Amino acid sequence: MWKIVIVDDEKIIRKGLRQFIEESPYPFEVIGEAKSANEALEQLENAPPHVCLVDINMPNMNGLDMISLMKERHPSVVVVIISGYDNFEYARQAVQLQAFDYVLKPVPKSDLNKLLERLDEHLQVKYPDDLHTNRELVKEGESSYTGDGTVLVHKVTEYIDDHYQDPEMSIGRVASMFHINPTYLSKRMKQEIGQSFLDYVTELRIAKAKEILDDINFNIKIGDLAVKVGYKSQYYFSRVFKNRVGSSPLEYKKHQ
Repeated sequence: MWKIVIVDDEKIIRKGLRQFIEESPYPFEVIGEAKSANEALEQLENAPPHVCLVDINMPNMNGLDMISLMKERHPSVVVVIISGYDNFEYARQAVQLQAFDYVLKPVPKSDLNKLLERLDEHLQVKYPDDLHTNRELVKEGESSYTGDGTVLVHKVTEYIDDHYQDPEMSIGRVASMFHINPTYLSKRMKQEIGQSFLDYVTELRIAKAKEILDDINFNIKIGDLAVKVGYKSQYYFSRVFKNRVGSSPLEYKKHQ
């Protein structure tokens, strides 16, 4: 089993991440939690994990300074930053510190499973002598595309699944990335998966929003939720959500 330590000053976040990891189909075990960087560094001295999930905003020492110290003392530990801040400077520093990923809170369960899948693949390459055959992997984090269509449409849906949080994503932009005509792409998606580009993106974003609203550990403002799933406007997001779900995000949350 790959060993993980969770470092976050919010108990509810640590509890939610632990629960998600323990319920995941991937071979990970949470061996420790810490509410501060100093507490985490003490734990790592006694039992270094394979992976450390680190928040940025913590008392006394922030997560980025902690990671810098970790790289000196425990260079083999793989670091994932899980932050509430969508900040370019933080992301830039994360890249400099060679963090495996920079993930924004709250993290939908399906996104965390996709992260764990990638971590598992990375660790298998890093530690090829460690075998993990005691669990059957169920890849919940894969693209929601399940048809028998072309590789093109599969690759496009994979890209959308990985970038649904981008408010600038559009059919024109995605089509240009794959060097095809937007009208042709829309037609192929409709033929092969029964959904237009917009319908696929919208359904995915609303599903991610529902995941967050369904979890009692998350207490997120609707405006922040809108941004989290790729919408610039809270009001537009709420309107789209109600059209798809039949109730507003606030009404949906109250009934959970």
